[in-house]
Amino acid sequence: MNDHASRPLSKINLVQGMHGPEFAAARARYLAKIPMREALYDPCQPNAKQLSLIGCLSEFGYSQLVKASLGGHLTFQEAFAATCYILRASNGHLERRFHCLKDASLGPDGDCMAAREMLSGLAMKEAWAELTPDEVAGMVTAAQMDIIHFPDYGPRVLETCGMGGDRGMMVNGDPVRRKTINCSTLSALTVASLGHRTAKHGSYSNTSAVGSTEAIENLGVIVDIPKRDVQEELAMSGFHFTDAHAWKTIHDLSHLLPRRETVNHVIGPMTPPVSPATRLDKVIGVNEKMHPETIARAYARLHADGVYNVGNVAVVCGLSQHIDAHEAINSRHIRDLAVLDELSPFASLMSFTARDEFLANVVLTPASFGLMFRDPMSVFVPNEEAMIMEANRIAVHLGCDDRDRQLVEYLAMNAGLALYLTNGMMDDDLARFRAGRGPDSEKLAHCAWICLEALREGRVSAFLASQVQLTCKASGRFNAQ
Repeated sequence: MNDHASRPLSKINLVQGMHGPEFAAARARYLAKIPMREALYDPCQPNAKQLSLIGCLSEFGYSQLVKASLGGHLTFQEAFAATCYILRASNGHLERRFHCLKDASLGPDGDCMAAREMLSGLAMKEAWAELTPDEVAGMVTAAQMDIIHFPDYGPRVLETCGMGGDRGMMVNGDPVRRKTINCSTLSALTVASLGHRTAKHGSYSNTSAVGSTEAIENLGVIVDIPKRDVQEELAMSGFHFTDAHAWKTIHDLSHLLPRRETVNHVIGPMTPPVSPATRLDKVIGVNEKMHPETIARAYARLHADGVYNVGNVAVVCGLSQHIDAHEAINSRHIRDLAVLDELSPFASLMSFTARDEFLANVVLTPASFGLMFRDPMSVFVPNEEAMIMEANRIAVHLGCDDRDRQLVEYLAMNAGLALYLTNGMMDDDLARFRAGRGPDSEKLAHCAWICLEALREGRVSAFLASQVQLTCKASGRFNAQ
């Protein structure tokens, strides 16, 4: 720790770049992140794979990497080196670790500009030429070193998240696209209420009017508590929410003005603060620019390289309509149908990985979970803050009319997938995948039913209330010191 005492962790003063009354709330949010980062900073040391890659950084110049990314796909090592240039601009504690980068620092402003161009350039590449599993895995392998602290989740944890960027649904020509509830956040709470340790990693809103951080804060949970012993307590409590801006620095580069699309919507969800010592089961949703198989294969490599201890992974792309399974699985161009980074009430293209083995691409429908939505559009709400917040509350606390019941069933379906990964996907399921049969629909339906019963019985709302009480108490205990 003394080695880092003279340099700040956060190199970018994000709040200084936010001017005008419309950014007053954002300034207040991000001001809370800076002291939290400094208070929690205690990163794990790079593993052997990361150390060997760092030792080769002198081979890769910034302009060389830009040229390579424009001309084709980056290798794993090139993607790793490009991300190191990015992190040098945002994380002051990584400057010494990356001292062997081929190109010298351009100073704070120059490094920041170069990093933003690289992040945006990779996002453009994702949109036009797609990213490869090696590119994704290389970026994540480097970005994992940006995590400020790894709380102890014990031997195993389930983490749920989405990449955002999902387009949502157009309904009857309405100019406001419709999204749905914050499924990954509410699914994590649902599975946690059943006694399985879960983590949720997220951020404030970007493409949706309500990001996961706003969603959980609106439900009363306090997420910014800059005390390590409190974070350990939360990690062991059954449910733990970590905000990306408080636990990493790379996201600052996405929120400088003017706001620009960056590839952080890929890097962020794939770098939760979970130690490689803990088995990580994962549900992750992709946006319309990314095929689920790309992410699934990237996870297989991350496990093989020891970056994460990957267990069972399901990568989800929610579609706008029912689609022929063979067509969806074999087509690399599903962008026009991809609308959600959650399971869809119509059909979903999914890719599964277990440890270092890519298993299969499959198409699942609500029927795979024993459900049928009489009006699939009922789970979509206008992409407006108040509407999405209200839908979140209805899903957790139960509504009374038919639309409300379908929202609850929609949450149960998504939570059922998460429960299947952490509690139902066994060796016999792997044999099914290898034989080309996909997941066991009876198990999926049973997991969805268990989650639906937990919601109906009020177990999820009671668990949420306990988390609100725990985090409020922990926050008050810290403030009193």
